[in-house]
Amino acid sequence: MSEPDKNASDSELRARLGSLKTALGQAEKNEKPGASQAGPDGALAGAMSSGFRAATDLAGGIIAGALIGVLADRWLGTSPFLLIAFLVIGSIAGLRSVYRLGSRPTSGSKDSAPKD
Repeated sequence: MSEPDKNASDSELRARLGSLKTALGQAEKNEKPGASQAGPDGALAGAMSSGFRAATDLAGGIIAGALIGVLADRWLGTSPFLLIAFLVIGSIAGLRSVYRLGSRPTSGSKDSAPKD
């Protein structure tokens, strides 16, 4: 950056500040509403975010089902039956969550427009 002008008067600095505010206002008016500042990197980040969410939903369902099954088996003494049952239930819940995540309309599609 350049050094500030030591000899500039207060009125000159105010004029420069005013012109910068005007230029900034014009740039904000010309910007499209809802436009992403990130560009293609933002799309990649959004895709990775969705992928990680799908993976954690699936893993969370399986792990939760297995944990509930193990605890129920220990409590009731029915080892491996409830583990298998809750593992299947947790897997189904995780897959359902991933399916719901994948079938959600994207932000640019016609389906995502608010309905009156």
